Order: sequence, then structure tokens, then C-alpha cells
Amino acid sequence: MLKKRLFTPLFRILGVSPPARAASMAVILGLMGTVCPHQAQAAMVFCNKTKEPIEAAIGYRDTVDDDNHEDWFSEGWWRIEPGQCSRVYSDPLKQRFYFYYAAGLSTPTPEHRPFLWGGKYEFCTDTKAFRVQGDGNCDARGYKAKGFQQVDVGVNIRDYTLDFRDDQ
Repeated sequence: MLKKRLFTPLFRILGVSPPARAASMAVILGLMGTVCPHQAQAAMVFCNKTKEPIEAAIGYRDTVDDDNHEDWFSEGWWRIEPGQCSRVYSDPLKQRFYFYYAAGLSTPTPEHRPFLWGGKYEFCTDTKAFRVQGDGNCDARGYKAKGFQQVDVGVNIRDYTLDFRDDQ
């Protein structure tokens, strides 16, 4: 309805009769779809719904060559402020399962320990920004193994948003 209201004053100025407006709207909207197509926002997005900054990493399977051989990858770190989101994987999702690790960056106190989201699936990480191919022999390759949590994004899902919350 917004588009219809947007063009109504223009139709009045141009003297377009009400019956011709519907046909004109169809043509205009068709052209807008051709000229300004809506781009898909396929990706994996992490959102920080906590009250403290977090640092997050992702693990996933992806192709490594033209023969469609696959390997494990891990990438990090994304610093995500409270109330903010970060796109951590920009391509359309191809797998059903992805993996994540995140830790709160607040200073520990006797009353509060920083949040930690991890699990039993080991991936290689680093102390600085990283992208690592392979999930084995982390220490021998100069990385540190961390336990990631699995998330089932579903079948044929092209994008997914994972919310980190205080109550998880």
C-alpha cells in the first residue's frame, strides 16, 4: 500500500484516471522489480543480546577445490557489542550444521563470570583474527583447540541468525 500511496499524487498531477492507475501501478512496480531487485541477504549472522561485549568464532564445512573436496574451517574473532550483530559467514548457507564459540569480554568478578558458549566439537582458533583450514593437529600447527557448540540451521536454509543471550 505504501507504493500505491506514494504514486497517487503523481497520478493526480498527470491526470491519470482511477481505472488507468491500476494498470500504471502494475507497469511501475514491474519496472521497479527489474531495476531495483531485492538482493538476498543469505548469510550467518551472530547477534549479541547480552549486556556485555562478546568475541565469537564460527566453524563450518566448505569446498576447498574445483573437485568439490570439503574440509573444516574455523574463523574468528568478531567483537560484537551489546545490541549489535555481525555477519560471520557471507555466502548462502550450504550445510545443515554450523558451529560457534563465543565468550563474554567483561572482567570477571566474584559476583559475575563472563558468558561462555562452547561445546564438544573441537576447532582450531588463534589469539588474533584467524581463518584456519582443518580441525585437527591444532597445537602442532600453532593454534589452540576450543570446543564449539553445534547449531542445526535446518535443511535448505540460506541464512540464519544466532542470538547470544544472557540466559543461555
